[in-house]
Amino acid sequence: MPSRSAAEARAFGALSAGSALAVRADRGFGRSTLLWRLGAASAPRAETSLTMLGSRALSDIAFSHLASLATRVPEFALYSSDPLAASRALAERFAGDPLRVFIDDAEHVDAATAAIVTQLAAVGILQPVLAVRNTEELPEEFRRLAARADTVNVTLGEIDTTDAKVMLEAQLQQPVNASSVTHMLIAAGGVPAELALAARRAECEGRFVSARGYLVLAREQTTESSEAAQQAAEEWFAHCATGVPATGQDQILSLLAPLIAEGDEEARLLAGRIESGSGDHGHAMRLLTPQPGDSEYFRASSALWLSHVGEEFDVGQFEDWAANEQFSPTLRLSLVAVAMAHEAYAGRPIAAIERGFGLIESELWARVSGPDSGALLYSLHLAIISEGAHEFTHALRVSAINWDRLGVDHGLFIASRAHAAIEYGRAQEALDLTHQVLALTELGDPLGIAGFAAALGAGAAAMLENVEQARELLGVYREGPPWSGQMLRPEAERFALSAILLVDGPDEARRETAALIARAKAAGLKLQVMRLEHEAWRLGLTPSLDALSASAVGVEGQRAAALRLASDPERVEDAASSMHADGHTLFAAELLSAASRAEREAGNKLRSQALLTQAAELADQLPGVNTPRLARVRVDPALLTAREIEVCARAASGLSNVEIADELFLSQRTVEGHLQRAYAKLGVSDRRQLLPPAGGGTLRD
Repeated sequence: MPSRSAAEARAFGALSAGSALAVRADRGFGRSTLLWRLGAASAPRAETSLTMLGSRALSDIAFSHLASLATRVPEFALYSSDPLAASRALAERFAGDPLRVFIDDAEHVDAATAAIVTQLAAVGILQPVLAVRNTEELPEEFRRLAARADTVNVTLGEIDTTDAKVMLEAQLQQPVNASSVTHMLIAAGGVPAELALAARRAECEGRFVSARGYLVLAREQTTESSEAAQQAAEEWFAHCATGVPATGQDQILSLLAPLIAEGDEEARLLAGRIESGSGDHGHAMRLLTPQPGDSEYFRASSALWLSHVGEEFDVGQFEDWAANEQFSPTLRLSLVAVAMAHEAYAGRPIAAIERGFGLIESELWARVSGPDSGALLYSLHLAIISEGAHEFTHALRVSAINWDRLGVDHGLFIASRAHAAIEYGRAQEALDLTHQVLALTELGDPLGIAGFAAALGAGAAAMLENVEQARELLGVYREGPPWSGQMLRPEAERFALSAILLVDGPDEARRETAALIARAKAAGLKLQVMRLEHEAWRLGLTPSLDALSASAVGVEGQRAAALRLASDPERVEDAASSMHADGHTLFAAELLSAASRAEREAGNKLRSQALLTQAAELADQLPGVNTPRLARVRVDPALLTAREIEVCARAASGLSNVEIADELFLSQRTVEGHLQRAYAKLGVSDRRQLLPPAGGGTLRD
């Protein structure tokens, strides 16, 4: 398992070196398995080894375990009743060729045997490998042996999610959704044996569902006996957040109906949320729209929920409500989260970040239950992404959050990881994570995140020039509710633009971009305008950097500072360097590639080549990724001759002209000629702008 590779390497190294070894692990953590593997490693090399199991029942009988050890060596069976003769015979038999003794449950070995084994180990007769749950419980001589400087000690603790994923996929023979891995690991308490049992039990019960190439664990349903409609509805939402609902939404709505008729505001809010989540937006609006006589609490709660589904809201009013100490901590924190998201979109992400971390240290945060804290975390995530600094900039502050008490929705958590991955140009990672989110939502999508995740995936697929997946995911995005993603919806709309360009063409992409920019300008969302202008330039929908640099004026953050330099040809390398330092390798490569082309068109060949070299070095860090401004070109069989395809495919895979010539039995001059003719047909000037043919083939025989 990945997290144990270093510890296991030390164990196998100690075995090979002839050192004494002590393996410590609680029951179920793989102690005996490692001991078995160490023993199996001895067999191919014909090293003599024996296994001894400590027994609590025999621990008070002197030399009992030594007798069992002696009987394991056939020629010494007669010595089993004579401890001194047995130890002398072992010493003579294995002098110069140590006997490896693998001792499991070593804490239960009798003290006399432990003393003999330790003495024989000291003179090189035995190589003991102890496996124990707690070294403090070992017999005194074994304790001393384990404490010796030349004894290698290895501890096996709880496994992590990476280990769990490896274990589960090996056991189930299919990729397992990350959320399901996490759920099962938590339920197993990090114990490998418990995880394996849980997986076997879930498999036997048919609770694994295959979706989008992943196995997804359908959570066990529970039944509640409460007669209170509000409690049933709250429990329904709680179940929806992490697995299969306890009861159907129609049943919940029927329970709430009489309470709504009696004027129960809480019932109206719950029913409105359920109706909105189920797609009946019109009925939800009727329920959630304030009526004369409604309390201020209802007005704040309904306005909050309506803001999540795309309705306009008054930020100042939200701030006033958030300061109302008579409202519940959950409502107040959720109102602040919406205000924070608006602050980030409006061009003040740094202020939003500081406010978010300040709230996490506040009494208000401490009073909010785990799942209800999610809104603030997603707003903080948005602010960090929007500011544009490196993803590790706030790592220490984020790691200080007590994540154990937070019931963060797994689907949204994985979607946030996909959001970050695509921001940093890691398109394949983003696409894989997107499919995991969509696999989860096939079991139920109460939070309405499928459309948001699909937009991220569509953008990632477009970056990988995967037309089929871009089209499929763009369809899922368009079929979803218009508010999918809630506070992050503008991000979904932006990421979908690259897929729209690939699938529907530039005219449709320009129309959509113009509409989004106009809406953002009307709402005063400066940062969103800047991000959309950047997207329009990256996709080749606008020719000049001037509008982009102008849109960055008055916007906080690292990305805005870099974009303000982007339109100045003398500062383009400074802008790219800043982007690269913040982890935005793709943005930096695009800027340098576009600048290279502009210099070439201006006749400045040397500077053009220097910029192209920098762009190519950065683009090499993004396998398979291409965008209009990156301007890499796939080797296209429809445009080239068979020989040009062979030469270009090899050049795109990294071979030099000399290597290509040797492989194809051509002269270097001939190879250069094929390349130059192919460059002209493909519209590029350098081999570093080539990508392999679709499918990644190199056409090598």
